[in-house]
Amino acid sequence: MDVLRARIRELESRLEAQCSQCAARGALEESAERRRLHEWAIESSNEGIAIFDARRKDFPLVYVNAGFEHQTGYAREELLGGSARVLHGPDTDTAKVERIRKAMAEGREYRAEIISYRKDGTPWWNRLSLTPLRDEQGEVTHYVSVQTDITEAVQSTADVEAALKLLEATNVELTRANRRMRKNLEAAAKVQQALLPGRLPRTKDIRFAWKFRPCEQLAGDSLNIFRLDDDHVGVYLLDVTGHGTAAALLAVAVNRIIAPMAHSTSLVRERDEATGTYRIALPSEVAMRLHRHFPWDADTGQFFTMVYGVIERRTRRFRYTTAGHPAPLYLPAGGEPVTLGSRGMPIGVGDGVYEDQCVEMAVGDRVHLYSDGVPETMNGARNLFGRRRLTAAFAEGAGLSLDDCQDDILARIERWHGGSQFEDDLSLLSFEFVAG
Repeated sequence: MDVLRARIRELESRLEAQCSQCAARGALEESAERRRLHEWAIESSNEGIAIFDARRKDFPLVYVNAGFEHQTGYAREELLGGSARVLHGPDTDTAKVERIRKAMAEGREYRAEIISYRKDGTPWWNRLSLTPLRDEQGEVTHYVSVQTDITEAVQSTADVEAALKLLEATNVELTRANRRMRKNLEAAAKVQQALLPGRLPRTKDIRFAWKFRPCEQLAGDSLNIFRLDDDHVGVYLLDVTGHGTAAALLAVAVNRIIAPMAHSTSLVRERDEATGTYRIALPSEVAMRLHRHFPWDADTGQFFTMVYGVIERRTRRFRYTTAGHPAPLYLPAGGEPVTLGSRGMPIGVGDGVYEDQCVEMAVGDRVHLYSDGVPETMNGARNLFGRRRLTAAFAEGAGLSLDDCQDDILARIERWHGGSQFEDDLSLLSFEFVAG
């Protein structure tokens, strides 16, 4: 029995020894497998991985992976045992190179972005990371370098920075140009404003009022009231197609041509050299002369409408012509408003033939001229204010002064529109006969 027990213990001991040997072999095999996977992962990495010997002068390369070969264009045989200086070139930052060498000499980690060169001389941006490896005594024996090609990212950043600089420079230039343009527009607007009626003709028997609301800084509308002689006053209101600079320039040009010059022949007044007297041109003649001065231009596509009239103080007659413009509104004292006759094509369009119309007026009678922007103002539902509402508003304002009546009209227009930016210029010109 004792012999049997001894035999069992012997067998158990052998079995334990065999198990221990198997476990040891398994651990070794597992460790070897892990090493193989680790080496395979390093070798297969797209990143450039290199190992430098920190114990030898100039830190020679002792290992490079396939990613390093691909990045640099060098084969391993050309690199191993040599220095990383082979990757330096004309644009490599020497100060950064010195900082890298100093960090490696001191056993420190270091990261940098530096320009490296491939074997064929092509430069590329290298994001470099250096990590020291130490032995059991803590001495640095090797350095592991991981490098990444960031050329595209750097180039993209450079492109963005260049684009931002260009954008900034463009914005600066646009700001300057806008400032110059704004000053020019302000100057042009002042010129246009200066051509509007300043001092109205001084007459005891006629009162005048006008309002001018451009929808932009420069307007296509223009109007004027001027003395022709002691018995005649000229009035007009015109509307150039479009808005802005081109329309304003044409409006100014027309204004300068129509305005009579003192002691001089003009478009609206002719001097008889034999007698030294002046003849007042008929409104239809003025329109025909303007038509010849401003023929249709297919390139600009511009034309203008207008109503031009001459007020005769002694007879209280208003002789006028219209060229594609809204007809004047005649409001007799105590009577119903009348839309006067309107015939003729816009200036620069059609055959240039215009007719004179005449209305006999009395004390208290009024005439209102307006641009089409007034009745064509739309509300939020895109409905026009319309000439019927405008006519009724003028009639309701008959008991007000001319200025107050025009202010009331504009207030109604603003309420109708909703107070936002108008789409067209608004112009009003009114006159009435009063007891002298």
